[in-house]
Amino acid sequence: MRLRLLVWGEAQWQKFILLAQGPHALFWLAFCAVTDPIFFPIAPEIYLTALVLAHPARWRAYLATAIPFSVLGAGLGYLVGLLLFSQVGLPLINFYHLGEVFERTQALFHDKVFLTMILIAFSLIPEKVVVLAAGFLGVSFPPFIVGFFVGRAARISLVVYLTHRFGMQALALMKRYLIVFTLIILAIAVYYGMVHFHLLPL
Repeated sequence: MRLRLLVWGEAQWQKFILLAQGPHALFWLAFCAVTDPIFFPIAPEIYLTALVLAHPARWRAYLATAIPFSVLGAGLGYLVGLLLFSQVGLPLINFYHLGEVFERTQALFHDKVFLTMILIAFSLIPEKVVVLAAGFLGVSFPPFIVGFFVGRAARISLVVYLTHRFGMQALALMKRYLIVFTLIILAIAVYYGMVHFHLLPL
C-alpha cells in the first residue's frame, strides 16, 4: 500500500512539473488556489513549488496569483457553507470522510475567528472543513476573510521563499517546519482552552 502511494505521489508530481512548464501554468495555479478552500484535494503549495522550481524568476507572479485566488476561494467556500450547506457542503464533507473533523472544527471559533483562521493555515486540519464550518455557523465574515488572508499569505510566502532559496531541499524543509508549526499551534490551542475554561489565568 505504501509503495502504491509513493508511486501515485511521484506520478502526480510529474504531472505538476509538466503543467508548470506549459503555457497555461498561471491558469492552473489560479484553479488550484480558488478550489482548494472548497473541494480540491491537493493544496496549491504543491503546484506552487513545481512552478518556482521550473521558473524561479517568476515567483512574484506566482505569489500575486496564488494569494488573491485563495482568498476568493475562501469567500466562495464561506458562501457554500452559509447558503448551500445541505446541497453542496455536507456532500463534500462526507465525500472526504471529514464529518468528525467538521464537528470538532465548529468548537474552534467561539469569539476568536480572526486568530483561528490564522492558526488553521499552519495546522494539519483541512482548511476546506474550517471554511465550510465558518459559513455554516455564520461567523462574522470580515475577521474570517482577513484571518484567512493573513494565514494563507504567510504560508504561501513561506513556501515560495523556501523553494526559491533552497530548491529541491525546500520539500524536506517544509515537511520539517510543518511539524514545528503544528506543535506550536497545538500548544496555543491547549493554552487557550485552559484559559477559556478558567483552568489558567489570562
